[in-house]
Amino acid sequence: MTFYNRKGMLYARINGKRVSTKLKDTKANRKLFESYSKNDEFFKKFNVKKDMLTVIELCEEVLKEKEKELKPTSYRSYESLYNSRIVPYFNKMIPSEVTPLIIKEWYKTFTDRQTLKTCEAVLKPAFENAILSKMITTTPFVIKKPKFKSDYEINPFSLEELKMILKYENNPIKNFLGISFFTGLRTGELCGLKWSDIDFKKNKLSVNRTITAGFEQDPKTKSSKAKIDLPIEALPYFKSQQLKTGLREYVFYSKRNINPYKSSTTLASKLKEILRKLNIKERTIYQTRHTFASIKLSMGERLEWVSYMLRHKSPRITQEIYFKYMPELDTERVIINLDMAQNRHSS
Repeated sequence: MTFYNRKGMLYARINGKRVSTKLKDTKANRKLFESYSKNDEFFKKFNVKKDMLTVIELCEEVLKEKEKELKPTSYRSYESLYNSRIVPYFNKMIPSEVTPLIIKEWYKTFTDRQTLKTCEAVLKPAFENAILSKMITTTPFVIKKPKFKSDYEINPFSLEELKMILKYENNPIKNFLGISFFTGLRTGELCGLKWSDIDFKKNKLSVNRTITAGFEQDPKTKSSKAKIDLPIEALPYFKSQQLKTGLREYVFYSKRNINPYKSSTTLASKLKEILRKLNIKERTIYQTRHTFASIKLSMGERLEWVSYMLRHKSPRITQEIYFKYMPELDTERVIINLDMAQNRHSS
């Protein structure tokens, strides 16, 4: 520990960090500070932070670890929310200053579950590390999280709307939309699709990658990376696209045919313009995937096959999402006749 004077006030350097003692620089105060430098009550009384990391510094340590394990696009999302939702609220605060009431007020700044979940994935481990480092003894995350009502709505195109879109002559992304409608592939998966992923002889298609926000990476989940069927309805659109880019690596390229699409932004903009011209209610481009599932199920396709094409972990997930699009069974109910069962048993 070393002391120095700054405008008559006593400062000390402890473990490489400068702290203000809030005392005048006198011999008596130097002795006092030195003799009680290890006493927590002294530090609390004079508001001296003893080798204490701030909440922001702890969060930055968590982000460094997440950068090693997350996909680039996911990490960018974490980093963006950290800068916009954590730094402004907890700037210059140390862990011991953060109370459950402060966390409760912070919760009020959120309007959706996913954003809060991402922020907590940074902030909670930061406080856990503070506990392990003995900066605090308990976590302030002891209150219930707010409940959010999701604004996201599954709003697929109807079969009639699908026909209008694909028959529209001035549709610059007809092949892209046709393949999306008839395979259920995500937009990023279509952007990353290569001709080598397609087996026309066996009518199979391998999903090996996705391109999102300019990054080529593995698909969304482990189950998303799989081989699926190549539906017969999609074949004409693949053949048409093959005439355009069949000699190149990727299936789809941007307008100038220089690079593959780096994101869904341009595609979404083109779809929006098409819908406007056709006087069809605006939808996000992701609704093409919902359209595949809803139309197939409404026409009686097996739930297991649709789930397999969507690469859900189980048909139960598919059923929960698209239950309202599945037709009601109109067959007669089976009636159990106990007398018939008994007679059959006795014969």
